[in-house]
Amino acid sequence: MCGKDLDVTDSRDSQPRVGLVIVSHSRQLAEGVAELAREMGGSGVRIATAGGMDGPGSPLGTDALRVVEAIESLYSEAGVLVLMDLGSAVMNAELALDLLPPGHRENVLLCSAPLVEGAVVAAVQARLGTPLRQVAEEACGALLAKQGQMGDAEAPQASPLEGPEDSPEATLRFVVLNPQGLHARPAARLMQVLSRFSAALRLRNLTTQSQAVDARSLNAVMTLGVQQGHEVEFIASGQDGGSALEALRLLAEAHFGEEPVPSAAGGGAPSPILLPQESLAVWLTGTLISPGIAVGPAAVLWQEEEEVWEEEVAGIPSQEWERLQQALQRVRNELTATRAALVHRADPQAVEIFDAHLLLLEDAELLRWVHERIHQGAGGAFSVWKDAVERVARRYEALPDEYLRSRSVDIQDVGRQVLLALNGGSRAAPVEQRSGILAALDFTPSEIARLDAKRVQGLCAAHGTAHSHAAILARSLGIPAVFGLGEDLRRIRDGETLLMDATAARVCLQPDGALLAEYEDRARVERKSRQRAYQLRAQAALTRDGHRVEVAANIGQVAEAQAAVEAGAEGVGLFRTEFLFFQRASAPDEDEQYEAYREAARVLEGRPLIIRTLDVGGDKPLPYLDAGQEANPFLGVRGVRFCLANRELFSSQLRAIARAAVDAPIRVMFPMVATREEWLEARALWEEAARPFPAARHVEVGLMLEVPSAVLLVQHLAAEASFFSLGTNDLTQYLFAAERGNERLAHLSDALHPALLQMVARVTEAAHARGRWVGLCGELAAETLAVPLLVGLGVDELSMSVPAIAPVKQALRACHAGEARALARQALACGSAAEVRRLLAGEAFEGIMPGMRH
Repeated sequence: MCGKDLDVTDSRDSQPRVGLVIVSHSRQLAEGVAELAREMGGSGVRIATAGGMDGPGSPLGTDALRVVEAIESLYSEAGVLVLMDLGSAVMNAELALDLLPPGHRENVLLCSAPLVEGAVVAAVQARLGTPLRQVAEEACGALLAKQGQMGDAEAPQASPLEGPEDSPEATLRFVVLNPQGLHARPAARLMQVLSRFSAALRLRNLTTQSQAVDARSLNAVMTLGVQQGHEVEFIASGQDGGSALEALRLLAEAHFGEEPVPSAAGGGAPSPILLPQESLAVWLTGTLISPGIAVGPAAVLWQEEEEVWEEEVAGIPSQEWERLQQALQRVRNELTATRAALVHRADPQAVEIFDAHLLLLEDAELLRWVHERIHQGAGGAFSVWKDAVERVARRYEALPDEYLRSRSVDIQDVGRQVLLALNGGSRAAPVEQRSGILAALDFTPSEIARLDAKRVQGLCAAHGTAHSHAAILARSLGIPAVFGLGEDLRRIRDGETLLMDATAARVCLQPDGALLAEYEDRARVERKSRQRAYQLRAQAALTRDGHRVEVAANIGQVAEAQAAVEAGAEGVGLFRTEFLFFQRASAPDEDEQYEAYREAARVLEGRPLIIRTLDVGGDKPLPYLDAGQEANPFLGVRGVRFCLANRELFSSQLRAIARAAVDAPIRVMFPMVATREEWLEARALWEEAARPFPAARHVEVGLMLEVPSAVLLVQHLAAEASFFSLGTNDLTQYLFAAERGNERLAHLSDALHPALLQMVARVTEAAHARGRWVGLCGELAAETLAVPLLVGLGVDELSMSVPAIAPVKQALRACHAGEARALARQALACGSAAEVRRLLAGEAFEGIMPGMRH
């Protein structure tokens, strides 16, 4: 039905309706206005024109006799409305009125409405069978919608409409997907459908929380300011109200006769939902962790969260210590197996979580305290270990940094696994056996890691943030997830059907059959789109106008390079080298590093490999290098600062990279550079390391831009660096002084904020002026909604987790680079992330990336 006139005829089409006469100085203008009015009102509207003068060249002017002829050609007992442009058109229309037969004169009205707007509104109202005087009133109010749309502060507001008393009501809610919202054409289609029903119909804009207005008044509908992405609600009262809403639902599914707009993730947009007042469906809103739609049985886990521990009977200290050592080794083996299984199905950041968990089991201070307490007779292995873990967790919870405080969950997770091993159990079993949509008060990283993503349809939790380790894992595994839903989640009963719209960060309890059917359809569309993107993963990411953006992978292991190639990556934009330095008693030597870098380059088969030098500090300390205590490690010695403070370690890594780069397209990148002095010092050490290897002297050397000071210095850095990679994860939190793991500051973690976009624009402009290229390797790179902005801002390369590669390449193919640049300029002028997201929900986005909207 899309793009075509809808069939809205009914038995009342034979009844006489108001006719319209268009009077203009220009014949072409009169015909053009009439054509537009017919398009809006439908084929049943009767319109005649009286434009221009007879004679050579059809000169401009108006003629009263032509107006009389036009009126008489469509006169009926319903009457005729005459709309005029200006000047002599008004005078000749008045003269024509005097020339009409007396019996006709009373049924003809002259209207002072603006010609184009008035004709459109009048045509729609005439099509509805509205009486003559009401058609004239609606036409005279036609400027309301335009004034409201243009933000005219003095524009009158549509009057609210109360529903009829003691009338049964039904409600239809849906999200408007039309590129320009309920503009004239879809609003006119709406009026055409409503002409078939006698029920009282009201309309509300739920997004702006407007009051209900008469849905049959085009002006009232237009002044609601319904834009694309807004949710609206129709309320029907009367005998055929249900039928009217069903017709409206079909109309909305057909996008009001315009082209449909499916989502970027592959799913169709939310379908219209018919909600009678007695509907029991309850929506809980939380924090988006991983997008997608899931419909399935609830698997409630909170009854499993309180372990019942057997009462300990402590043995002699040496036996208890040995028992603990065996439990620790068992958990090490389980974590190592979990980590190995994740390498090929999750991104490097997720895998690194278990490096940190393994390190907790090697913590010298923790083990020393436990050893002393056991041998002092303070208790057995179980009770002493439990006390020790609680002490460490409390220390984390007392830290001023929100991100580090959240690491107490990891401490408790690992500690609980050891307690289970001491009790003869295993943390590897319970959760992975469940299927459906898992509901918990919170999830631990080990629980997420052991899930079978093919059996688990979704994850919902009462607590948790988008940057917790559990969230990182869920996202990496591609499981739809919503956290932070609140204690109301406890209302879920095991086995009940749940509906999860994770893309909209909400979960529905007690969904009815119609709602389930709608979302099951959406889920099927999403799956098909993902399959299509995967089939095309090897094709180049060229925009519709031929602009190329390189799509690369973030990896953290040599083994992940092959998965990146198979997923369609055109290279590696970020090779995290920390994996070589963790889980060991001493640093890797130069030869070991060289072999790892050379093997990664070999697997990539000539594709570029960007190696990021060691990035430790913050929550990633090296156990064999004492960095000292810091009140806030994230603002301390980390990244390139750590490397410059440990030059022997740094130089060994640089020599290994230089050796591997002799016969491979390797590039070097320094992390967390804050000043030009740091950059120059790091680059000098690289040049010294590469001196013995002539072929490596031409290696491109760049830096990550994660600190605002470096962005402000980009003009100076661009004179010397070969390239830049924007690390938007850290850049966002440093820019807003807001820890990403702080649930209360989640609104500041939006990388689509214009402040961050202005930094991206500043970097690309300065870099391109010097002939340098710019990549982006934060989570923003994997967000398909952001693709047109990043293209428009001039980003040359996007590097992301392996699962995101195919969807992002598909989004790039749908993008138009030239139009994206105009969109980016608009985004830079916005004042908030919300404004940017509204921009991406507008018509401009659809023009740039047809069929790729969220």
